[in-house]
Amino acid sequence: MKSKYDVLDYQDKSHTSLLYAILQKLELQERLEPTEFAWLQETKIKVPQPTANYYSWQKEPKYQEKNLVSGKIWIAYHTIEANFYEQEFKRTDNKWNLANASSHWRKADEPEQALQLTNNLEFDKIKENKLKSALLTSRGGAFRDIEKLDKAENCAREAIEYQPKSHHPYTLMGAICFERHQYSDGEYWFKEAIKRGANPRDMDSEIKRVVKNAKDENKRREVIEYLLKKDSQRYSWAKSYLKKSQNNGK
Repeated sequence: MKSKYDVLDYQDKSHTSLLYAILQKLELQERLEPTEFAWLQETKIKVPQPTANYYSWQKEPKYQEKNLVSGKIWIAYHTIEANFYEQEFKRTDNKWNLANASSHWRKADEPEQALQLTNNLEFDKIKENKLKSALLTSRGGAFRDIEKLDKAENCAREAIEYQPKSHHPYTLMGAICFERHQYSDGEYWFKEAIKRGANPRDMDSEIKRVVKNAKDENKRREVIEYLLKKDSQRYSWAKSYLKKSQNNGK
């Protein structure tokens, strides 16, 4: 199971370890307890750092830390949660369960599933504006995931109309603008999100995702150069992606 979930570097090999109990649950499609998920978030393992050097075998390998909850465990956890909330929606008809399921499908890297859940919603029959905004924000995020940015923007703007005090759709708008390389517009929307209670670290996470997922190396370099010029200390993590771009170009 450690091999299947890509956590062979976790040192405890006993069957009494908490990881073993958690992996058994994932195998059985059982939900994790909050304390179990928190443990995965807090527990780190050291894994070999990827390198583009052809002669890396001649050198001592470098290691980096990652949380146990990343990678395949992350996908399995959110898939189980998404299915749970889908079933809860069928059982209760409470559309908050749809919003939760949609969010988990996105985290499980299944944005199409998130969109399918919200395809035929009749928003005029939903009374709660907060719920409308949550559903539209999640739907807009899923459109962003599949690079349909115009549809993502439409959802975000509509979500803002329903819930102007929520920071979530503003964060989505900021991310969309960065995807389009409209950096000043993105900064504006991120500032509006922070005014409404968003954590600045979440903004950085959205920007990091834009850099990480950029398919065009020139556009990735453009984002990185903008960030480093703006604040080289805050965005120092971007330098590693700049090196990757340079190595890929060799």
